[in-house]
Amino acid sequence: MNEPYAAQCAAIKHRDGPAIVIAGPGSGKTFVLVKRLENLINNCQIEPSSILTITYTNAAADEMRRRAYTLLGSRAYAAGFGTFHSVFYGILKHSFSLNASNILKPRDKYVILSDIAVRMKLDTADMRTLADELAGMISRKKNGLSSETGADEAENEAVFSLYQERLKELRLIDFDDMILKCRSLFEKDPAVLKRWQERYRYIQIDEFQDINPIQYETAMLLAGNDVNVLAAGDDDQAIYGFRGATPDIMQGFIKDHESLSLYELQMNFRCSKPIAEAADKVIAENTLRIEKHHEAFNETGNDVDIRCFADREREISAMASEIEASGAADCAVLTRTNEFAAYFEEELERCGIPVKKSGKRKSIYESDTAKDVIAYMKLASGDYSREDILRVVNKPMRYISREAFANDRAKPEDACAYYRGRGASFDNAVRFVNDIKMMGGMHPKSAMRYLMKVVGYERIHTGDSIALNRLGLLSTESGKYSSIKQWLKAIEDTKDAGASFEDVSDGVSVLTLHASKGLEFKEVFIADVNEGVIPYHKAVLKEEIEEERRLFYVGMTRAIKKLHLFYIEDSFGKHMPPSRFLSSLEVKEQSHH
Repeated sequence: MNEPYAAQCAAIKHRDGPAIVIAGPGSGKTFVLVKRLENLINNCQIEPSSILTITYTNAAADEMRRRAYTLLGSRAYAAGFGTFHSVFYGILKHSFSLNASNILKPRDKYVILSDIAVRMKLDTADMRTLADELAGMISRKKNGLSSETGADEAENEAVFSLYQERLKELRLIDFDDMILKCRSLFEKDPAVLKRWQERYRYIQIDEFQDINPIQYETAMLLAGNDVNVLAAGDDDQAIYGFRGATPDIMQGFIKDHESLSLYELQMNFRCSKPIAEAADKVIAENTLRIEKHHEAFNETGNDVDIRCFADREREISAMASEIEASGAADCAVLTRTNEFAAYFEEELERCGIPVKKSGKRKSIYESDTAKDVIAYMKLASGDYSREDILRVVNKPMRYISREAFANDRAKPEDACAYYRGRGASFDNAVRFVNDIKMMGGMHPKSAMRYLMKVVGYERIHTGDSIALNRLGLLSTESGKYSSIKQWLKAIEDTKDAGASFEDVSDGVSVLTLHASKGLEFKEVFIADVNEGVIPYHKAVLKEEIEEERRLFYVGMTRAIKKLHLFYIEDSFGKHMPPSRFLSSLEVKEQSHH
């Protein structure tokens, strides 16, 4: 075994020029960054105010500041700590006399985008969803990311232009502008750039694999010709492709600087040897990565527990038994999506397992699939609205025009009047009305089954295992209520409460794989390690599958002593093959329950 702290010590002593610290899971990355800060100040006599540490989250910045204060006392306060957005917004404030009133608030953003949608006569039947889609399009555009498939580029350009004009009129900047406008300032005003380069002579960048190209370019401008930049991260943990982050940026930094010093923190101080080795086997399947070698500091430990279950009910029962046996403290259940996290929370609580809770959890009722189901159920209960009719009238496709529901007080029967005497279109309209009436006379669970099987809503999502699972979860939920109206009332009550709850500090943590990044637990369960879930059904291209594998790797390496990888054979009547990511683990025997 290598001297466990040798690479850490070498990185801590790095002073000038570009450097990269390749820091695998549990390798002490934060320790290195804080101790290097101490070394620069105490041993290299660098002024604390000339050192800037950029992190990915406010929480990480606060944690580093706290650790630095423990080591350096009040001198730590002069050093700079912040996220990309807070650091670059701070620079903009100095140049343009900005304050909090110049930052676009979410509510104002919604109002601006709603006004634009109405002005452009876009489909505003579901304004909240439309505004979210437009906001996502604008953010992708600002960050140089490609539009989603099927997007109307001319329409997007028009929306983008109107949005930018409105922000300029109101003298507002949004989240993305904090980086973009700072980069523009640096490029257009060399004197301002020089002033900030002289201020921050030493830069440390944490979670380097998570930055996008614009953040990288802006940071490199700030670094200047000296490039006194120490970047720390792990390309195997790059899981934010939807924000423009790619492993290429980390690899590019190495290629761009011939004199770069490279420090590889090979020792994993977190995971036991069996967990570390299993995780390494999984991630080694990726080709878009920097080759590396890891060693586990703790050479003992339990083998990774890989099990198959007939269905999710048995999977949860096994989880509950394991958690009960070992105690819920310092234990986590990791899922691919927020909806499944909410579902596992509820089911574990039903098994008598305490669940740690804080803040808000996104409800399954917030998914697009659920919104369709709710719209159908509202129509079935006689609660008509044009918005709900337009949402579902062509799900599945019935070729019924929006013009059939021109009246604000529209009702499903309007389609029959509009298409009377027009052959197949009239038949489709009649079938739509009859289906709604049929569901209206049923128990909620029967209505769900009718919607999925007879109406054919389930067929829309063929091959989309996440949506099919959501439908299964909704079907289970519907069975708790005696009438559709009672179910809809319960859904409204959930919305009114904002899916919020009192903080509960003791219990098992239920998190998405994304949310688990940066955390560690004595025992970890990864649920539904199945194709279509992990990897996610929307991941098709090689780089998308590799990001999904990195996400799985992140989840695996949260475990200190015990790691359970569970998958199922059946989800609400649908066959679920095991994830391709399990094949590299060469499991000879898998328990079936």
